Amino acid sequence: MSVLICVSEMPFARSTVLLGSQTAKLMGHPISLLKVITHEGETKTAAITLEEVQQLIQLPVAETAVSLGTPAKEILRKAESGSHHLIVVGAHAIRSLWDQILQSTMHKVANQATTSVLVARGEPRPFRHLLICTSGYVNSEIVIRNGAALARAAQAKVTLLHVAESMPAMYTGLDEMEETLPELLQTNTPLARHLKWASEHLVQAGVLAELKLRRGIAFDEILDEVQEGDCDLIVVGARAEYDVLSSLLMGQVTPKIIDNAPCSVLIVRGNL
Repeated sequence: MSVLICVSEMPFARSTVLLGSQTAKLMGHPISLLKVITHEGETKTAAITLEEVQQLIQLPVAETAVSLGTPAKEILRKAESGSHHLIVVGAHAIRSLWDQILQSTMHKVANQATTSVLVARGEPRPFRHLLICTSGYVNSEIVIRNGAALARAAQAKVTLLHVAESMPAMYTGLDEMEETLPELLQTNTPLARHLKWASEHLVQAGVLAELKLRRGIAFDEILDEVQEGDCDLIVVGARAEYDVLSSLLMGQVTPKIIDNAPCSVLIVRGNL
């Protein structure tokens, strides 16, 4: 199983490649490089770019591939045909038509991939502070387990965040929307049990962690926490799938985070 790093044009691909190789090293997985071209005449240039990338990362590369076709389609096809724990793609500021194409590619991969996706943004820096976001439901356990494993490997601290949205109490497990975190943890609601389990799992994993409860619109509260905590990486699930209402409320949170986060975002869909 390897980390599939999707290489765009240099020097724009630099941050994606460095963050992807850093993550692969932490996880102990080999690296696969993929360069997608849209015309056969780009084959030679693509091969040169992949050579530059290998020199940049200075780590063993298990596989390099040049694929002809539409970027998002080829990345997803490669991801499905190979054994990859993680796909790494870059987020690009929209300044030109090419940037719009790259942004569209990133969205399609992040939304349609069946494996986890790391969206690289900004200059790569060591993972010192991870923000792990939990919906409060059982399907968030895989997010917490994988975030904890990555934090342990990076020796990073963790903020575990749950945002209580304006939802009926039957969905949140909260009788009083103004209930404090200590008061919540004294209850036996599904949310309280989940948060206690998550905190215990982080402790058992040997990770320094803080549990936080915020109230409001999930997207806004998550980004506020990132700014206040100077986080290096946001770890989220693809969507909330516990019930229809939570899916409607949470299903658009991750795409908004990807577009607006000041740091990289890891979308967890399976074990890294």
